[in-house]
Amino acid sequence: MFADRMREDRALDAARPGIIDEWLGRWRDNRFMRLAAKAGAKLFTPGKSLYFRLGQGKYLALTGVRTCRVVCAKGAVWVTATGDGRDTVLTPGQSLTLGSAGKVVISGRGDSSEVKVRWD
Repeated sequence: MFADRMREDRALDAARPGIIDEWLGRWRDNRFMRLAAKAGAKLFTPGKSLYFRLGQGKYLALTGVRTCRVVCAKGAVWVTATGDGRDTVLTPGQSLTLGSAGKVVISGRGDSSEVKVRWD
């Protein structure tokens, strides 16, 4: 029976959505998910920035990062990004511009470090 169903699906070119496709479609169309996606799009648009406080051993990981600028406001932070062959330690007032990195990890060095991430 299972083999017949597969043959039927091939013959109909999968015209009927399966149960998983139906569930994913409902999930995607969910009002909450649309609002969350809209809020995320607003947050990571050019001109927006985030401010973080990181303690010793605490880190912040950002994925899917486009061009961004990391500015150290207090303490020291360690910045590493995929595609960039180096790690950088920033002290207060220093900044680093990253272009199209897939993942950026910012780690606090010392008791209290403060960092600002801005999307250009």
